Amino acid sequence: MFLNALEHMTRRKLILIVGILALGYLLLFWRGIASADPQSLRTEGNIPASNADLAFAALSIAGSMLSVMVWGLTIILGASILPDEMEAGRMSIWAALPQSRFKVYASTTLAPFLVSVTVGYLLFGLTALITSFYAPFTPSSIPLAVFSMPIWLSATWAFVILFSMMVGKIPAMLITFILEGFAVGMGNIVELAKGIPELHESTFYTVARIVTFILPFERGYRSVQMGLLPEATVIEEALAFMGFGGALPFWEIIYPAIWAALLFFLGYRLFLKKDL
Repeated sequence: MFLNALEHMTRRKLILIVGILALGYLLLFWRGIASADPQSLRTEGNIPASNADLAFAALSIAGSMLSVMVWGLTIILGASILPDEMEAGRMSIWAALPQSRFKVYASTTLAPFLVSVTVGYLLFGLTALITSFYAPFTPSSIPLAVFSMPIWLSATWAFVILFSMMVGKIPAMLITFILEGFAVGMGNIVELAKGIPELHESTFYTVARIVTFILPFERGYRSVQMGLLPEATVIEEALAFMGFGGALPFWEIIYPAIWAALLFFLGYRLFLKKDL
């Protein structure tokens, strides 16, 4: 089933399209960072920025673009495989074989997840590598970034798979995209409030905090960036509005995976009730 799901993505040219888009992004990023000059980036007091400052700015901006690409890939792949196999009638064939329903469900759904995580590692890793050639820097914690990548994407993956069985492929994609954007906006408020006491004490912050708990789509992404970005630089405060407001507690780093595991189980229970 796992190999069948990979074959499905290859047959639909999904992996090829992702590869082309990823290559196009990397070429554009390489051209942009190659033409940048750290001396042209000024900090408060008109002091020239260092290589670490340039790397921080480049990776922060690139990370925002990459997150949309990887999120989009996770949503499209996650919502496509299982519903397409069910609509084509192939799922009944797999379910009739001497294997458990859980194996059928897990094998089919894990394939798009692993593809998304692999693409995430490649895009973020190569972006950091290209940046280091032109603005040498030391990431804050590579193990944290590696650890956080599957946790980040698991929330989106589990959510869109569950909803694809509830409302269909296209509605599930739209719902997930909308909620992703809403969660990111609320997450930015939470991060910004770390440096603004007045905002931290407001009702708006409380609402934003509740949303990030109910929809933890973006918590893992911030953890990936925490590990990938250079240690504190002089422009860090200036970029706080982009959603990088400091460290996350450990429970908040792993919470999206726990949330995703619950949704994955709910999806499996729904799959059991499906008449294949």
